[in-house]
Amino acid sequence: MPLRIKWTFVLALLCLPAPFVYMPIGPEGYKYYGSHVPDIWILGAYILGKDTSFFGIGIAWKWQLGLILYTALSVLFYGMSRRLFWLFQNVLLLLLFPFWLYAYTGGVMNNSDGADLSVYPMPGLLLWLAVLLLHLKELYERGIRRPVSNH
Repeated sequence: MPLRIKWTFVLALLCLPAPFVYMPIGPEGYKYYGSHVPDIWILGAYILGKDTSFFGIGIAWKWQLGLILYTALSVLFYGMSRRLFWLFQNVLLLLLFPFWLYAYTGGVMNNSDGADLSVYPMPGLLLWLAVLLLHLKELYERGIRRPVSNH
């Protein structure tokens, strides 16, 4: 398995504990909820500071965890089989991820009535970008520079 594929797999797994979005509680949130309300962190594999028993939040963090794990496993499947299907699928998932994260963040904010949240991007987005760039580099190497033959 090429080194680039191994690095892509490792970086995809590092997305799991990485923070993607930080939302501190603002002054109005402290007035509404009290002084002990936690800030909110959206990690690759979980969300901190929110009640995960709430249906929408519970589904969202599990969905994100599942997609990140699926992306990492797809990297391994691609590395073992060299089938472009896995590569194309992951590029599509990676390109759609910012839209998902925007919707996820919006859902968290809507579920935090009066918490006066600000949204700050975090290093998980850099890991996601690295995984996307490695996928695009591999796609370029396999699909454009050296087209796959039908034989």
